[in-house]
Amino acid sequence: MSNKHYCIFSITLLFCLLLVSSQVVAALTAQLDRERISESETVRLTIEAAGQVSAMPDTRALEQDFEIAGSMSGSRVNIINGKVDSRTTWTISLIPRRSGNLTIPSLRINDEYTPELTLQVAEAYAETESEHDTAAPVFLETEVDKTDPYVQGMVRYTQRVFLAVNLVQGSLSEPEHENVLVRKLGEDREYVTQRHGRNYTVIEREFVLFPQTSGSLVIPAPVLNAQIPDETNRRDPFFDRFFSNTRPVRLRGDIITLNVKPRPDQSQSSYWLPAEAVELHETWQPEDSKINIGEPVTRSITIKALGVTGEQLPELKLADPEGFKLYPDRAQSNTQSQSGTVQGEKTLRLAYMPTQPGKHILPAFTLHWWDTVTDSEQVATLPERAVEVHPAAGQQQDAATKSPDVGYGSDRSTQQSAAEQTGSQLFPADRTSSLTGSSTAGDSGWFWVALLFATLWLITLGLFWRMYRMQRMPLQPDGTEKLSFEEPENARQARKRFFAACQDNNPQQARHFLLKWAACHWSDSPPRGLDELALRLNDPAIDATLTQLDRVLYQDNQESWNGRELAKLITELPKKTARASKDNRDGSALPELYS
Repeated sequence: MSNKHYCIFSITLLFCLLLVSSQVVAALTAQLDRERISESETVRLTIEAAGQVSAMPDTRALEQDFEIAGSMSGSRVNIINGKVDSRTTWTISLIPRRSGNLTIPSLRINDEYTPELTLQVAEAYAETESEHDTAAPVFLETEVDKTDPYVQGMVRYTQRVFLAVNLVQGSLSEPEHENVLVRKLGEDREYVTQRHGRNYTVIEREFVLFPQTSGSLVIPAPVLNAQIPDETNRRDPFFDRFFSNTRPVRLRGDIITLNVKPRPDQSQSSYWLPAEAVELHETWQPEDSKINIGEPVTRSITIKALGVTGEQLPELKLADPEGFKLYPDRAQSNTQSQSGTVQGEKTLRLAYMPTQPGKHILPAFTLHWWDTVTDSEQVATLPERAVEVHPAAGQQQDAATKSPDVGYGSDRSTQQSAAEQTGSQLFPADRTSSLTGSSTAGDSGWFWVALLFATLWLITLGLFWRMYRMQRMPLQPDGTEKLSFEEPENARQARKRFFAACQDNNPQQARHFLLKWAACHWSDSPPRGLDELALRLNDPAIDATLTQLDRVLYQDNQESWNGRELAKLITELPKKTARASKDNRDGSALPELYS
């Protein structure tokens, strides 16, 4: 037989042997790379079968006590002295869910089962340290500065990862809870320290937490998933060709329980502000205390509070002082991260427009807050300001030139003086004096012609606008016009769930979905709390009901709440707003919640 025919015969024989071996599965073998590990370590389960097997093990039985971190399969063929040996290998990385003696159950591959194995899992690294007298290569610490904060008070939360080995890759979960606001402080810090006689690189993260409800709140343990170098003595040349020399680890920190205290009864203000320190600053424009009618006085107030965010600072309701009309601008809020804390800032711009001359007092500015350091109520105050308002220049001139005539014609002179005074508020005094009778008579014809054409132009513009609206606006079956506004889907859902929460007397859900509903309509600047929403709705009954809802939430739910009254007031709001808009001629009415 020639060499060519011999090679063809050998290849054909090898193919037949492989084909036969793929249909046969010998008894499965299974082994662990270690029999004892700590709770945060991983273990490798290796399953081997004779022949070429395409099926994968059924690993569902492992999920009760283990988390599968990864799996891989491979096959190999050895030909020794003409004998073919083919094998299939599955390698599964497991992370134990608990400590104790755990059983690796039998796994099925086709019609064969692997043998059961036993794994001893110690808590954290305690057993490993006691046996080998060495510290863990990686561990995690979690701590808070207090466990009994006030509702909406700040809690400092710190995570530290200690590394004695190089971290190939890793991820660390952040604290989270549905009733806690979480804010990260700055960037991660990295430094070197020593523990158990061993040097560690420390990665430190800081957060601030703001619990939104009182009672017991459990912050879940943070989880570190990482890849670290594999320091086991086992080496498998076949295995190392497919896997890098690392192993996954999963570490869990400590669970933190917060016993959140409700708002104390001593706090009687309509808002609640727990802080570590509060400062007030103000500027006046103009700085002079003497002004004239028509000249506004602008007061800029800056609130700085340590231990709260800018969004937590309250929206204060200020009344018009005597002799002035108050026009507040929209407040500007921001939050600055500092070393281990945050500082909230809010700037208020208040424009006082004098309405009558004389000496007046602009009131003091007062802010009530709760000192979380001394556990007492404090008051921050800016002083009042005395202002002297003088009449306008035109009014003073008219008063000085007013005639003291008595007797016949005195009523006529008084009416003429009043007319001149009214005119002086619309035109400068020098210009009104130059409007002589002859010039007025000469221009009266042109004036009436211009007025006629302007009136006709406005009527034409109104007709065009009416025709445009009739073309754009569809009709209902009864012939009435249909409103072009269509409420967004998310607004309808929030409104529906708000009324459902009121029906169930659930204050937390009612507050959440009412603010969500309002955010759909004030998307540019959604109200950050019930106090700000009440200020925008500008309804005394709703204001009192929302204040009661806020107090129920702050007082640890000790007071029962009936949501039907709030639902009724919100339902009647469009009717009240429609009536109020007819009387509002200056165009300053707030947007309706339903529009």
